[in-house]
Amino acid sequence: MATSQEVIKRIENEISKLNNKEFTLFFFTIDSKNVPSGSLVYTYELALSMQKLGYNVKMLYQVENELSERQIRKQKERGTYNPGDEQVFCGVGDWMGEEYGQLEHINISKKDSWQVAPSDFLFIPEAFASLMSQTYIHKIPCKRYVLLQNFDYVTEFIPFGMQWLNFGIRDCVAISELQANLIKDVMPYVKTDVIKPYIPEYFRKSVKPAKLIVNIISKKQTDAYKIIKLFKWKYPIYEFVTFADLRNMPRNYYAESLQEGAITIWLDDETPFGYGALEAMRCNNIVIGKIPDRIQEWMLDEDGNIIDNAIWFNNLDELPDILAKVIGSWMQDTIPSIILENMEKTNKLYTKEEWDVNVESFVNNIIEERTKELTSFLNGINNEEKIEG
Repeated sequence: MATSQEVIKRIENEISKLNNKEFTLFFFTIDSKNVPSGSLVYTYELALSMQKLGYNVKMLYQVENELSERQIRKQKERGTYNPGDEQVFCGVGDWMGEEYGQLEHINISKKDSWQVAPSDFLFIPEAFASLMSQTYIHKIPCKRYVLLQNFDYVTEFIPFGMQWLNFGIRDCVAISELQANLIKDVMPYVKTDVIKPYIPEYFRKSVKPAKLIVNIISKKQTDAYKIIKLFKWKYPIYEFVTFADLRNMPRNYYAESLQEGAITIWLDDETPFGYGALEAMRCNNIVIGKIPDRIQEWMLDEDGNIIDNAIWFNNLDELPDILAKVIGSWMQDTIPSIILENMEKTNKLYTKEEWDVNVESFVNNIIEERTKELTSFLNGINNEEKIEG
């Protein structure tokens, strides 16, 4: 058992590590098996931005009996390699980019692979209540934060009768004020920091004239089939219109596809933020969007009214008629000016410059808060020693 002097020395060492950027920021992640995911984009953008600020960053994942590089190489030589294998971790390099894939990754399923200290920080996605529980049970000494991107995952995955306080967690980073308010409404003790995402610069208007291509962004492929069939049945005059179902594409190719087209149909009733619509607007697409279950902040004005930065609708059955009108307006260059003006305003939101400022400010704040916590603990031990002495 450590003496009080040994404990004091350890805490002083942890405070020194905080002051000298010698701590580690850990991010738990899943493997999307090369299927693009907005939640992973946010997690990896945070991780890479913090690394570029000079901090130690490591990505954590969990794969039982993971295949070694040698085993994978042999499978590729035999032609039996399957990236969908549960024993393979693919990462995000193929669809987000090499610099994200090159972040250091640690498989916590391997014995003694992960060491953590009180000066470290662990960011846990909201869906992983099991990890919150395990790190609490095993008394992991680092500071833990929940990454809150989708409130519905909190209610879906947390056990009945439990909440974050049962796991000793009182802090979270939210993707938007909407998500932050949802969690504070039911767990008022949670301290929330909001770091809004940014839309990368490669989502931008093309220098080439747009083609009459209608992009479809939906989580369900059946939505695309339904939209195309209903439209062409009802409006055979527009048989020449090309449709593009955009899914499971590397981010840069996805941006190029948006740039090529003129109109984007966006369907995502349960969206936690609305990346697809925002990215399409940045590429100068006229967005026809179904109003989601939770209306996002960028869709509202100061009075809480929906902004005409897109063509909004509620009933999918209305879509063929709406699309026909938008195509006609686009061909005649008569898209209402109010939509174009509001699109331009929306496109000025969620910039990389704002993101960088917010991320740096957040890291500085959590270092300061953690330093104060450890210093207060240290002072408590010193005071006990004085009393006993």
